[in-house]
Amino acid sequence: MSSLAKNMKTLAAVVGFAAAGVATGAQAQTTKCGLTAISAQANPAIYDPFEPTGLASTTIDMTITRDNLSGGATTSILNFYLRANSATGSYANGIEIIPLSIAGQAALEGVGLDIFYGTNETNYPVLLPITVSPTSASKFAKISFTGNNAGSDSVQVKFQVNIPPNLNLSASQDLKFDAYFGCNIQGGKDNGTETTGDKQNAVVFPVQVLSALRTYFAGTALDFGEIGLVNSADYNAKNTGDQNYVFVQSSGAYDVTLSSANAFVMKNSNGGNTDNDKVKYKLNFLGNEVNNTTNPVPGQVAITVNCKRAGLTTEGRRLPIKATLLEPGAGKNPSPLYSDTLTVTLAPKIYSEEGVSVCGV
Repeated sequence: MSSLAKNMKTLAAVVGFAAAGVATGAQAQTTKCGLTAISAQANPAIYDPFEPTGLASTTIDMTITRDNLSGGATTSILNFYLRANSATGSYANGIEIIPLSIAGQAALEGVGLDIFYGTNETNYPVLLPITVSPTSASKFAKISFTGNNAGSDSVQVKFQVNIPPNLNLSASQDLKFDAYFGCNIQGGKDNGTETTGDKQNAVVFPVQVLSALRTYFAGTALDFGEIGLVNSADYNAKNTGDQNYVFVQSSGAYDVTLSSANAFVMKNSNGGNTDNDKVKYKLNFLGNEVNNTTNPVPGQVAITVNCKRAGLTTEGRRLPIKATLLEPGAGKNPSPLYSDTLTVTLAPKIYSEEGVSVCGV
């Protein structure tokens, strides 16, 4: 008599919602100039973290609005670059954000330069004096506003956004970046003043990171080996070992369920249905211990766990699974196989759910 069969079923459905990014917030009056908001009204680009080509050459039109003071003072020139926000951090390393063109009463410099700086870059550009220009060694966008009326306060800049594959980004409706800027004032009592500043989460690109997962079973079949000689003195030490686990990578939270076709009973493959044709066992998975007493209904879901994101790194998360006999195999009716089928289902949650448990190791 041998082997508890396993049948691992996985589900990697993708859940996402369309949205547009909007950034708001008042600039403190101590900053004499700058940008009020950078926003986009568009259908989001879709980034599947498991797509081998990533998100290449997606163009997004962004509205950039300058900050003005009362008394006729306006932001005349705005130099700025972008960095990841605190939540995204190093996971955004490798993203490229490249200004392509501008529409409105303004001129644009820095076309074709990647103005995003990851946490692995420290060569931030110097943005003042305001006359400085962007170069390949000092990459930023320079907007020179040519109008001085309210209608010229906002311009539209077309950006190219490139995201390489397999970034460890969290599922979200958009990608937020911090803006670092230098600027000057034209007109009013502060005419000619130059200053630097930053706005957290100032730029919201409508790039939707899908809530997706990838999973597989690692190890061997949950196999007790020969149990015909396992007697009442040693059955509780007979288990399937510690080497088996469900591996998962995910950009967002996910649900895990487990069920047993025979309600945690291995049955004789010859078709007998007496007690001597059955061997009970218990299963440990995700901090739960289940058996035929706790879950006596065949096929019914026995374990349900809501997990936090596993991440997209190569390590991912391992969800160990282990079975242990609850009765001896000695004395049971002979059979080439006693088996049960386990079904484990993993399903991603929507981007806004954080999950409850840190699952696995």
